[in-house]
Amino acid sequence: MNRRRVFLVLGCFFLLCAIGCGAYIYSRTLYAPPVQSKTMAPPASAAPTQAPTPTPGPTPTATAAPTAVPSPTPEPYMSPVDFEALRAVNGDIYAWLQVEGTPVDYPVVQHGSDDFYLTHDSDGNYSANGAIFSQKTYNGTDFSDPVTVLYGHRMASGTMFGALRDDFSDPAFFAEHRSITVYTPERELDYRIFAAVPYSNEHILYAYDFSDKEDFDAFFDGIYAITDGDAQLDRDARPAFGDRIIILSTCLKVDRTRRYLVMGALLP
Repeated sequence: MNRRRVFLVLGCFFLLCAIGCGAYIYSRTLYAPPVQSKTMAPPASAAPTQAPTPTPGPTPTATAAPTAVPSPTPEPYMSPVDFEALRAVNGDIYAWLQVEGTPVDYPVVQHGSDDFYLTHDSDGNYSANGAIFSQKTYNGTDFSDPVTVLYGHRMASGTMFGALRDDFSDPAFFAEHRSITVYTPERELDYRIFAAVPYSNEHILYAYDFSDKEDFDAFFDGIYAITDGDAQLDRDARPAFGDRIIILSTCLKVDRTRRYLVMGALLP
């Protein structure tokens, strides 16, 4: 009887142990975290965010450098005067003179003897009319001197410088005709008339050194002080030292011991 009880107690004990073990194994299976297989790929991590590739805009067109336009080559000067033909007749001819609104339209000459052309025409022939001339002692033939004086007779017919005083002593004529043009084989020179006045018979280029500012200013101070009724003066156009001046000189009609001067300044 006792042995059966012992077996019964042991049987109950082992049964309880078995039940407890089973319950423990069941609970471990139910709540244990899943076992990751070594052959499984790891879960994909989030791919790094990639900045969007900007859509290229239109490539700016390079502005071409402006093509330099070459300046037109100036036409070589062609004198309207046939100096070759004139010099074939008289080699002393070096320029041609025109005065707007007057009959003055003549060759200009220069001789080794300063007074030769008082009694000779521009062909070199003897003539009481003479010619329009400059004096070699005082002026060159390129009009680069501070003052160039051209001489001509006052002819009663109005030829040579005969019309200068009658024309330019008229204020209306002086206001409207202010141009002197000189042609040379190399260039054209344009002068603007600023004075037309009666003057003494002094030799201007002998009395004044126009390369000296004091002499230059003194001469034109005297010109602009003239109050004779025949004097026409543009006071706004008084020349300054350094200007290139041309003076046309002839005898004064009412007094042959005096002169009548028409003066112009070279334009740029």
